[in-house]
Amino acid sequence: MKKCIAAVLGLLVMAFATVCFAAGSYQMTYEAKNFTEQLKDNQALTETFTTPYGPIKFQMRKLWNSSSDKNLHLIVWLNDKRIDDEHFPKVDYGYTFRVLKNTSNSEQFYVLQSIERSVLFGYSPNAQKLEVYIDSHNYAHEAGAYPYIVALKNGDLVLAFEKNNKNRRYRFNWDANANWFGYSDLGTGWSSVGSDKQ
Repeated sequence: MKKCIAAVLGLLVMAFATVCFAAGSYQMTYEAKNFTEQLKDNQALTETFTTPYGPIKFQMRKLWNSSSDKNLHLIVWLNDKRIDDEHFPKVDYGYTFRVLKNTSNSEQFYVLQSIERSVLFGYSPNAQKLEVYIDSHNYAHEAGAYPYIVALKNGDLVLAFEKNNKNRRYRFNWDANANWFGYSDLGTGWSSVGSDKQ
């Protein structure tokens, strides 16, 4: 009887560990590095991705006649309905756009990153809009540090700040009960995230 109970408990622990691992496993599925540097004035990058809620389309246009604080125009549609429309400032080296997928539930998240700021968006079916789930401006870091939101080779989702070997990291996990990300401050002393990102 004790062996049977021990075997059942062992299976439950293994199942729980598998669920926990899956809950924190992220995969980069798309990346356009510094894409605005190649865009001509008024040219756009348009990409469509399949989601559990229907096709989501991003259009990011480099505006030529706008003020420097409205240089990049982002418009997002879900099932041909506009769900987001905002502007981002002109930045040195341009913007990088990447898509990260939670492999446990196929939810997708979208990163827009520059040397000044990195934000992670995702569609919220409850709010029926695009939410900003992570904004690098909201986390402690060295002044002037470059922010990166990436999936690591081990499946972790991290926000990394890098400057002069004073690199800091935060790890994020999706909380299904809160419908939001929880995070852990992993502290400083990390090597460059470029060495272990996907």
